Amino acid sequence: MARNISVKVPVASLIAEIENKIAEIDEAVANYPAEREAFEKAQEKYKQDVVAFLAEFLTSNSHSVGYNYDDTLRISRAYNGRFELVADTDAIEGFPEEPVSPVKPNQKEWFGRDHATRKELLEKNLRILRMTSQEEVNASTYGAIMEIL
Repeated sequence: MARNISVKVPVASLIAEIENKIAEIDEAVANYPAEREAFEKAQEKYKQDVVAFLAEFLTSNSHSVGYNYDDTLRISRAYNGRFELVADTDAIEGFPEEPVSPVKPNQKEWFGRDHATRKELLEKNLRILRMTSQEEVNASTYGAIMEIL
């Protein structure tokens, strides 16, 4: 027969992990405006790079322009007379990479039935752990907190 194992985690180490994560969130919130500004500059540069790349690609590869959906470059007209040039960026070698938008730190998320930020939940758990007189918590409690971390 299998025996149950009772695993305990020291409260002090769990509190330290939560405090470190809260500090990381605070630092990410402080750095977000600079990261967002850098992303916007990179986005403008990306637009210029795409225009320059496509201009050069079109002049040297005009034979790859077609009307079919599987063509590398597809010309189409919308119902309102709009002219569109659709490029299959995966099929074009050397196409510029689009910059990735930074993730908003401490944004509200769904955790079970709660719609809260990670920092709010971590601070709530930290208050509870500081009030306890126990020196250790069960591994299931640790696992529940690790999902938030």
